[in-house]
Amino acid sequence: MSKPVQVLRWLGVLPGAFLCVFLVTFPIHWAVMLIQIFGSSAPDTLISIDDKTLLAAIPPEMLERFGYALFTPLVMVIVGTKIAPNFKFQTSIALAVLWGIIFGASMIVFISQGQYSDWGWMRFAITCLLGIGGVGLGLFLAYKGLKGGSQG
Repeated sequence: MSKPVQVLRWLGVLPGAFLCVFLVTFPIHWAVMLIQIFGSSAPDTLISIDDKTLLAAIPPEMLERFGYALFTPLVMVIVGTKIAPNFKFQTSIALAVLWGIIFGASMIVFISQGQYSDWGWMRFAITCLLGIGGVGLGLFLAYKGLKGGSQG
């Protein structure tokens, strides 16, 4: 790979990762809407809440935020790793740290506003766990891809 191509790929790591994070929000929204539309349970379903499946019983805004918390760090780490010309795992670690800084700052703002109800702490904890799980899965997949010889 020539030097100008490497430089352009390094310059494209952050913009490419952020662009893909933005783009992944659309399928998450569509999936949540489809879950809400087709989430009615059959009469003989063993587990249902108000004649809805378990996933459809979760309010759509909350389900969408949970999807964002899981998939945006995952996509950010994986896409940044794929764009980087070399030092792929180190790039995935740097992107995970960047995500952690952004996520931590947003959580500080959320906590300082104090606008959550009695059960808001549970939604906050689930969001944090899903975010950590997403970034951890992204790092694992980046490491596994590097270990498997996928360098391109």
